[in-house]
Amino acid sequence: MFTIITLVMVLLGILLIAAVLVQPGKGDMASGMSGFGNQLGSMFGSRKASDLLTKITIGLGAVILLLSLITNKFFMSSSIAEERAPATLNAEKPTNIPAAAPTPVKTAPPIQAAPVQQSK
Repeated sequence: MFTIITLVMVLLGILLIAAVLVQPGKGDMASGMSGFGNQLGSMFGSRKASDLLTKITIGLGAVILLLSLITNKFFMSSSIAEERAPATLNAEKPTNIPAAAPTPVKTAPPIQAAPVQQSK
């Protein structure tokens, strides 16, 4: 069941990306994309197309959010997080660690000005 919900969420995510990319911008740039915006505008009317795409985007986002919450609540076991121990729990303490020598800071050589030639 977890795999099915995950696949559905991936497909809905791809549809959400497509719905966002198809939406016209404030400058109505979708009409310049090979006439695709004109097709949407003539099919639903210019205002209705953007309203429909906005509702589809909100709906897809809400469904993805709902599925992720359901997956987290019912399919992710909370006992897994409790069983994990930190990696340093029974680790030995290091002994005789040599101190790192400070690395010298390289500086650029000073820039010498070229001698000024005076014209007579």
